[in-house]
Amino acid sequence: MHLFILILQLFGAIALFIFAIKLLSENLQALSGSNFKRTLNTLTKNNFSTIVTGTVFTTAIQSSSAASVFILGFVNAGLINLRKAFGLILGANLGTTLTLWLVYFGMKFDLVQIALPLTLIAFPFYLSKKRNQRKIGGILFSLSLLFLALYFLKTFLPSIESHQKLQEFFQHLSHYGLLTNLLFIAFGILLTILVHFSSASITIAILLVSKGLPIELAAMIVLGANIGTTFTAHLVAAIGDKYTKVVAAFHTFFNVIISLIFLFLGDLLLKFIGTNISSNLAVQLITFDTIINLFGVILFYPFINRLAFYCQKKYFSIQQTDKKLEFYAIPFGTNSDLYKNEANKKLLKLATTTKQTIYTLGRMITESDEEKILVFRERILELEKEGDQLEREVNEFLNEIADLDLPNENTLAIHQLITLCHHLESVGDIAIKISSIHRRRRMTNSYFTPKMRTYLVDFQDNLDQATRILNQNLNETLEEVSGKQAEFIEKTINTIYKEAEINLMKTIEKEKLLTTSALFYKDLIQNYEILGDHLYKANITIVKLKNQ
Repeated sequence: MHLFILILQLFGAIALFIFAIKLLSENLQALSGSNFKRTLNTLTKNNFSTIVTGTVFTTAIQSSSAASVFILGFVNAGLINLRKAFGLILGANLGTTLTLWLVYFGMKFDLVQIALPLTLIAFPFYLSKKRNQRKIGGILFSLSLLFLALYFLKTFLPSIESHQKLQEFFQHLSHYGLLTNLLFIAFGILLTILVHFSSASITIAILLVSKGLPIELAAMIVLGANIGTTFTAHLVAAIGDKYTKVVAAFHTFFNVIISLIFLFLGDLLLKFIGTNISSNLAVQLITFDTIINLFGVILFYPFINRLAFYCQKKYFSIQQTDKKLEFYAIPFGTNSDLYKNEANKKLLKLATTTKQTIYTLGRMITESDEEKILVFRERILELEKEGDQLEREVNEFLNEIADLDLPNENTLAIHQLITLCHHLESVGDIAIKISSIHRRRRMTNSYFTPKMRTYLVDFQDNLDQATRILNQNLNETLEEVSGKQAEFIEKTINTIYKEAEINLMKTIEKEKLLTTSALFYKDLIQNYEILGDHLYKANITIVKLKNQ
């Protein structure tokens, strides 16, 4: 019974440790994410600065797994290219080692004496009405939990040195050489997959060394932890685009290559560290992890550009677009900037559908062949159905993240994206109405004068321009986005509508235009004007979003 309670205490301490790291990571992400995104391109101008950025960022959010998810998010949102992504991944591996050094120095103090006063300091911050202060409180509170968890782990982990059977077990394992090393690498991989944090796995390895585990075996756990940390990235990449899959594959490739090298050179490196750097086993193990990751960075650094170019040429020479939208199942914490960029990328597909719809609609104005008109109408119906699906998926995604604890300005941005989505989807609905009017007019042989047709062509020309500007605004950078062109086109469409209305009344009086023709024409110009309104509002919403 006593043994059972001890096992429960040990696993409870491990669970508390994992929870504390996760909580700390989430709070740090929420506090730093927005600012990081704004300066991303500045910080990744060259390979060296990109690696440094990846290192600092990973240290800041205390998790290489979380960092890799963010990097995949940057790639999927189109914020960074493959070169920058590879550099950030290399830096993320280094950042994990800095986290371990912070944990080690924390373990040198009486952790309980630190934890409880820290909880007291965190409490008023945690109760604050200001979001950033609450996040600071969350960071302090999670640090307190982390220190408590480390204290419990040190207390409840059994000492190998005091258990003869455990000592005999490890001595027996040492006879198997490479097989034993592979077994402990597999243990490190499995442990990291279960806890989702390589720093947690390596910390457990450090504590095991302090309890008597041979450092050579602990080093194998470290190698396994570095491979296991890529599992989360692969989960995310599985539902991302091709770029995210390539970046996740690079992350795994990097860690596997380094692990294979030090599977055979690990003993030599540990002897060197023990002789020349420190006799402290914890320091030796963290130094081991630091050196192998630094070695990996140095090894891969000269090849970053070549690898990025090779992958770009091999996998992306032919661009493919999927109609089905996929969003990340694993959230980016509360980093709404990534969510916004992810949604913006998907909205580009919806805008492209809108552009195709308007173009097809225009062909119905001048076409006289009945069969072709039917083909155009069917195409518009297909595009509208596709647009409805896209709109539904984007809205579900946006509504889900709108419920997160986001800063006010970002909450507003999410709602603006929902509004944009509504305007784009409405274009498809109105296009179907217009196509139906065109078809019914053809079926009844209703007559439009050349002047009336001219106004319809003018409507179409301006709607084409509005959709071109729409797609341009979604693609362009902040400095290049403007609502002036959209406003000018909207005013032009309104003028055309007024002139077309006046011309219709004159035509009815002078040429005795049939009632059915007049009604069809009236419906057409009204719907064209409404179509112009939606495109204008969509453009203005984009401008507001990008000028926030």
